[in-house]
Amino acid sequence: MRRLLILTTVAMALSAAPRVSAQEDGASYASRAVQNRHYQGTHELTFWLGILPLDAFTKGVTLGGSYTLHLSDLFGWEIVNYFNSLQFDTDLEGRLDAFELEPTPFEVLEHSVTTNLLIKPIYWKGALRNDLIVHGEIGVVVGGGVSWFSRSRRATVDYGASFRFYLARWLSLRIDVRHQMYFQDAFDNLDLNHELWTALGVSAQF
Repeated sequence: MRRLLILTTVAMALSAAPRVSAQEDGASYASRAVQNRHYQGTHELTFWLGILPLDAFTKGVTLGGSYTLHLSDLFGWEIVNYFNSLQFDTDLEGRLDAFELEPTPFEVLEHSVTTNLLIKPIYWKGALRNDLIVHGEIGVVVGGGVSWFSRSRRATVDYGASFRFYLARWLSLRIDVRHQMYFQDAFDNLDLNHELWTALGVSAQF
């Protein structure tokens, strides 16, 4: 009889307890984890220092800048991205001269101007050694433009990835890696040149 009374009391207590569905519980945790972007800017100016590493005879060190208009948290339009390439010869040509071999004449990239769509699906924050909260962004860049070589001008298509680390609400560091393809004279010409523009940028947003 006593055991029956205990079981009845427990059953009544469970039936009277408030019910929380798994969906409601998950929503509460999601609302705590997903937060709005802490850093937002409409206009962005970036100064770039980069390299062009793929040419075996000549390596390029680039200096440039870009202006980006951020249309929303997800999309931005890099209206203009320009860089100038300073060439430095490698020792490969000297090695060929030692064997009395002449390299095929080739052109080097001097200037490039592109316009790009910036897609920013990932915004993150993390802790640096449990002392500092770091905010950042990961995006995809795709677009095209025109590039000038030593003896020709070529249509350009580029795409790549962009990584951002915020230093302050208005200041950030960017690391961009973009594959650039240069078409000889026209898009229907299969004579392509490739380059991998890797650059570190300092950005100011306002």
